[in-house]
Amino acid sequence: MCPTGLLGTLFEANKEPAFSANEMFEALGGFSVLTMALYLCTDVIIIIVMSVLLVVLSSYVSLEVLLRAEKDKPATAETIPLTNDSTDEQENDIDI
Repeated sequence: MCPTGLLGTLFEANKEPAFSANEMFEALGGFSVLTMALYLCTDVIIIIVMSVLLVVLSSYVSLEVLLRAEKDKPATAETIPLTNDSTDEQENDIDI
């Protein structure tokens, strides 16, 4: 289960598709575990689920670190526009 706050942060423009994709992957995960139960013994299923859990957990931690580093990054001259190009173009288009 993905924390919904993280989905809201990552997909600010497309929140509804992100939440629906989350629900779909939750259902797919449950389906795959139940399907594996028919063909594999419990020890193998536990190993598979734990390995997937470790991959997802490490991805989540690395994503949190990247988001925090991006948030704590100080503003530089490259990120702050010195002029507003759209108003400059509008002023140049007006002929008197």
